[in-house]
Amino acid sequence: MHYNVKGTGVPITDELRGYIEKKLATLDKFVYNESGARVDVECEFMASQERQYRAELMLQDKTQLRAEARGTTLHEAIDIAAGELVEGLTRAKKKRLHTLRHSAFKVKEYLRGWRSKI
Repeated sequence: MHYNVKGTGVPITDELRGYIEKKLATLDKFVYNESGARVDVECEFMASQERQYRAELMLQDKTQLRAEARGTTLHEAIDIAAGELVEGLTRAKKKRLHTLRHSAFKVKEYLRGWRSKI
């Protein structure tokens, strides 16, 4: 998976980049195509709004998911946004599995009815 990290009013250090990659490593089990998946991370310091930090994560794969969070520290904002992204991916994976199982059940019922006609 490729990471594109951008900082607005925040210097992107090696420590911060490593922290982001460590937090987003859990996304690997949800991603369809590891070579084509990309996560855009934008970190921003918002001085006008009570000195808060904003982290925005956008996953671009077959599906596109976005999570945004604010916190008093940049690490806190990244943690919250990464949690939201994992939650969205979990919901999408459960939905895909449900659809697959439901379709398989319909095919099985169709075949069972077809055999009884023979």
